[in-house]
Order: sequence, then structure tokens, then C-alpha cells
Amino acid sequence: MRQRIVLTIRSVRLLLHVVRGVTTTAVILPWSSRKLRDRLIQNWAADLMRLLRVTVRIRGTLPERHHFPVVLTANHISWVDIFAIHSVYPVRFVSKSEVRHWPVFGWLAAKTGTLFLVRSSRKQTAAIGQEMEDVLATGDSLGLFPESTTSEGMTVLPFRTSLLQAAINRETVLLPVALRYRLEDERHNPHIPFIGEMTFARSLARVLSSPPSLVEIRIGAIVTPNGRHRRDLALHLEQITASLLSDASLPHHDANVFRREPETGHGLPDAPP
Repeated sequence: MRQRIVLTIRSVRLLLHVVRGVTTTAVILPWSSRKLRDRLIQNWAADLMRLLRVTVRIRGTLPERHHFPVVLTANHISWVDIFAIHSVYPVRFVSKSEVRHWPVFGWLAAKTGTLFLVRSSRKQTAAIGQEMEDVLATGDSLGLFPESTTSEGMTVLPFRTSLLQAAINRETVLLPVALRYRLEDERHNPHIPFIGEMTFARSLARVLSSPPSLVEIRIGAIVTPNGRHRRDLALHLEQITASLLSDASLPHHDANVFRREPETGHGLPDAPP
């Protein structure tokens, strides 16, 4: 009974937070500068992570935002990944078109600049490549999950090549990062992965019922395309991400840790090489 009451309290608090996000997105974001937009998104995402009782920790060094656009690439475990990254480094994500139809979260994603890709359409893949170039040309950064699907997060799946061409064409640097979710006893957190035939509602319930946990965002060195073929670039980024995921010795920055509050309270298509 107590567990049900606690879960209900968390759900209500999450609902109120989503209402705050919807209001901000509808009323303030349309009139905001890029810097204000990113700050609002970052603050909302950081508060969401606190509500989900997920502490965010950075290992490595993030580049200064707004100095130049980057294409951030990461392994993909859950919808939580997006907000974990937003909480420290807001970017415009490229996501599967199904996300647009998620209740409320899909609307928020669309209104905060997410680009949506129809996975079954190679023609649309080419079109979104031009959209990505246009976004980079404005100075905005992009976020990609090159694995093209989610996993348990223990290993890195092969990186697809299709969405890397925009970075090559625009000569935009890439920032590889690796995400790792753990419980407080250092074990892998099984509540976070959003995999298989799991629905968003089921995944949300699992995340809300999870014990307090930690997500490490491990930052790799910036990669410059230098005109290399996207197959080589994808393999290079994949290897860096796998190395980051297995490296427990990276320094961490406690200044970026979001402390949890007291208890009171899926993929993208590849393209021909």
C-alpha cells in the first residue's frame, strides 16, 4: 500500500511538472532567444531528472555551448537519455516519427525543435539530412543515436551511417558520449531500458518505480569529419563510445551532479553507403 501511495505522489508531481513544461513551451519559447530557450529546456530537464530520482553526473569535459554547433552522438537506452543530455547540454534531437505521437512528450519534443524521421522511408532520410544541415547552419547543435535502436546499455550496438552525412557536408565537429545507468549499489539499473515491444506508458511506470539511480554521461574527445566517408566516421564514433562505456577511470565533475530530492515527495534507418 505504501509503495502505491508513493508511486501516486511521484506521478502527480510528474504531471504538474509536465504542465509547467507545456505552459513554458506554449507561452515563452516562441519568443525566446536561442540562449534563453536552451536555458529553459536545460532547467526543465534537470528538474525532471530530479523527479525521476536520477542523479546526473558528467565524466569528461563538455565544450562551451553556443560557441560553435556540434553533432552529439550517444548510445541509446531509453527516452530518459534525451532529458539526461538536455539537463547538461541542450541540443535538437533527431528522433523516430513515432515519438511525435507519444502523449504530451511527443508534443513537447516537436515544439522544442526535434526533427522527426520516418524510419521506413529512405527518401525521407535524405530529406531530413537537408533539414539537419539547415539546423547546423543556424548555429544550433544536433543530437543523434546512431545505434538506430535502444538496448540494455551494457554494450554498444553497430552505429548506422545515414545521419552522419550532414556533419560531413557542413564540416561540423562531432561529440561522442556514452550513457550508463546504475543503481546506488553500482549495479546496472534494469528499470531504465526502453526495449522490445514495451509501450511508453509501461516504460514510464517502470522508471517511476525505480529506486534512486545514477546516469553517467561520459564525454569523449571532439571528432572532426575531415572529409572522411561516413562508414569510417560511424565506426570511429562507435569505437570511441564503446571505449567510454567501459572506462571507469574517467574524471567526474561534481559541479554537474544534480542531487535527488527527498522521498517525500525506438530506431532510425540506415542508408546505402
